[in-house]
Amino acid sequence: MITLWTALLLADTGPPPPFVDAPRLPEPPPEVQSAARRRQRPPALDPAALRALAAADPPVEALRAAATALLAAEPEQARSLIERARLAGWLPEVRLRVDRRFNRSESADLGSSATGPLAPVGIDSDNDVRYECRATWDLSRILFNPDELAAHYEALRMAEARREIESLIIRLYFERRRLKAESVAADSSDVGPAMRLEVRIAEIEAELDALTGGAFSRLARRVAGGAPAAAGR
Repeated sequence: MITLWTALLLADTGPPPPFVDAPRLPEPPPEVQSAARRRQRPPALDPAALRALAAADPPVEALRAAATALLAAEPEQARSLIERARLAGWLPEVRLRVDRRFNRSESADLGSSATGPLAPVGIDSDNDVRYECRATWDLSRILFNPDELAAHYEALRMAEARREIESLIIRLYFERRRLKAESVAADSSDVGPAMRLEVRIAEIEAELDALTGGAFSRLARRVAGGAPAAAGR
């Protein structure tokens, strides 16, 4: 029974249909292909244009110095704290004192005999002012002043703050330069990405102005006017 059913199935099954290739789409014209390749390939940037963009920016060293000065974390100030704490042990503790005293004394001269006239009574007043100046040296503070530990801690804190603010300035500075290069190389017909680049560049410039106390705008105007850029407050 199973053999007969298998034979019937084999009799109904015909040969497989021949494989038919999918229809091929026509190729686009050569000018369309070249335009598509131009859109896919990023435009080459002129090194001279990139150097001109870099020359129009304020120097990053001036921005770092302005941000550090605004934060009051200059290395010279940290070294000054340590030096003053070390030399403070050589200075004495000075105390000034002013003492003023008012006094009155009375005296009576009875004379040489009891029958004589009464002697007048003498009244004297005293007004004494005493000045005192005392200087005391602590010899142990000359060898080691405990205030040096606090000065070293403050210097380390200032160095950490200076490193953080300078790292942020450097990151924003070169991100702005990269975005400016991308803005120059962007397709002028594509308005959306170009607008986003311009907004981000303006945001970075505002951040640099806030971190440097307006030094970025001042230095940019000096560079644009041909004057040498220097960090000044």
